[in-house]
Amino acid sequence: MLGRNFRLLFAGRAVSYLGTYLAPIAVAFAVLDLHGSATAVGLSFAAWTLAQVSMLSIGGVLGDRFPRRLVMIGSDVSSTCVRVLMGLLLVTGHAHVWELIVLQGFGGASVAFYNPAFYGLVREIVPAEELQRANSLLGIARFAAFPLGAATGGAIVALVGPGTALVFDGATYAASATLLALVRVESIARTSSSVLRELREGWAAFVEQQWIWATCLWISLYFVLTYAPFFVLGPYIAKHSMHGASSWAPVVTGEGLGSLLGSIAGLRLRPSRPLSTVCYAFLPTAVQSVLLAVHASVYALAPAAMFAGFGFAFGGVVWDTTMQRTVAPEKLARVGAYAWMSAMIFLPAGYALAGPISAVVGMRGYLLFGAAWLLVSTTVLARLPSIRGVTAELPSPVAVPS
Repeated sequence: MLGRNFRLLFAGRAVSYLGTYLAPIAVAFAVLDLHGSATAVGLSFAAWTLAQVSMLSIGGVLGDRFPRRLVMIGSDVSSTCVRVLMGLLLVTGHAHVWELIVLQGFGGASVAFYNPAFYGLVREIVPAEELQRANSLLGIARFAAFPLGAATGGAIVALVGPGTALVFDGATYAASATLLALVRVESIARTSSSVLRELREGWAAFVEQQWIWATCLWISLYFVLTYAPFFVLGPYIAKHSMHGASSWAPVVTGEGLGSLLGSIAGLRLRPSRPLSTVCYAFLPTAVQSVLLAVHASVYALAPAAMFAGFGFAFGGVVWDTTMQRTVAPEKLARVGAYAWMSAMIFLPAGYALAGPISAVVGMRGYLLFGAAWLLVSTTVLARLPSIRGVTAELPSPVAVPS
């Protein structure tokens, strides 16, 4: 059963997710209110992403080297300081665009120390047989927070201003740190070698199981070739060839609703071949790309987006659970960090290149290529022995302390 420690972790994560989805709206309007350009808005988001990716490997080492709860508290405290400072600069009228961009970088770096340790802490406080249920509940918190956070952020920005919204975001990080401080768990962290050696050991653990690096490589290419083109080109096609924003909003809503339903499904569905299920769960994304390419009606696109969101979320729950059950607990933060890096590192490039590539090959051609690539690559990946060989009955390497 999921006990007190998980309930505290869940509550902290849920509150933090609310701020996570509130912040982009506040940052964007803060930059624009300071007469920044669309390019400056893009730079502020790029600073966050690049800083996060560049620091993930170090975050993984710290997550295995020190008590994970303390690493996460430190990350939350740092994020609190960053967001409150941004908010106060705006509220007092002393903010400059370059300062917000720099602070966005610090914020991304702070989060990089949280996520790998979080991967490992879930494994420490949740019994092996309850891991999928725990990951499903965390997914529900994540996807339920998206519309609530976006709506809250928009309301605070409109009524009070982006500075107050960012202070509120800081408060969500502080609440998460407070709840984490109440978690009681015996840490398995051990400092046994240099940071450089621990980085190498983490990489060795990441590549020693083919299914881990193979699925991470596949996901990184999926983001570039299928996911990013759909969400970059979709609004343009909706505006010029459909019925504008009124056509695109149901698609985004369908994606979010499907993601929430996929997380809920993880509470009940336990596939016997988890990694094969992960592969095939992504196939609805190909359907939505084809429908967008042929400018299908929103009545077809929205359900397709819902199925795509369902597959993405459910596949994520199953993949996280499988990794937590099969990777040695003392190396889990480092392996998780490399997994995050490999998945995220090409996503900014995917967003940036979708427009230029579609200008050369055409929007329809690029979307159809992404769908075809996904179908072919999924078929190849699902046939790998390392994918088919992982079953739901695979034992955990080490018992979890109660």
